[in-house]
Amino acid sequence: MPKEKSYHHGDLRSALIQAARDIVEQKGPDDVSLRGVAQAAGVSRAAPYHHFEDKQALLAAVAAVGFQELADLMLSKIVSSAPARTQLDQLGLGYVEYGISNPLLFRLMQGPAFQVPGIYPELDQARGASATPLINTVSACLSGKSEQQIMTACAAAWSIVHGMAMLATDGRLQTLIDLTQLQTASFSITSQLELLRED
Repeated sequence: MPKEKSYHHGDLRSALIQAARDIVEQKGPDDVSLRGVAQAAGVSRAAPYHHFEDKQALLAAVAAVGFQELADLMLSKIVSSAPARTQLDQLGLGYVEYGISNPLLFRLMQGPAFQVPGIYPELDQARGASATPLINTVSACLSGKSEQQIMTACAAAWSIVHGMAMLATDGRLQTLIDLTQLQTASFSITSQLELLRED
């Protein structure tokens, strides 16, 4: 048997999340098990239970990391001096880029298993943080509009980029538009969005 790895305090949880993520990205979440993750991390079979109640709790932590990365990528695309409408396009590009680059993880993050709030607070927080840039940017675009109008606009913008990401990961969007220049393709689609036009 391989010698069990030694981790400093706090490192084991991160190692287990990374091991689970590796399996998700290679094979999908159905292939994740606490026993397999422990083996991949080089720790005892009991070790994951010190940090995660079950497989779903571990996958929720993986999804939370994904949402944190998604938020970081979207924000990295923004040019702060650009108009709010341009920043919205830039956020959309980050969203689509993350989905295409991390297809199996992205599906886990967006799947039905983790859509009920209150079960995994860390996941709720990370998901909320990933939505904040969209809400803030749409609010800037629609200054003076009601909260309901802003939330409806957020839903429309999110629907477009999420649909782009999912269709692209399925290989279907490529039948309609060239994705080799992703920024050009993304902007050309989001530019069709007229929900932010003046009345």
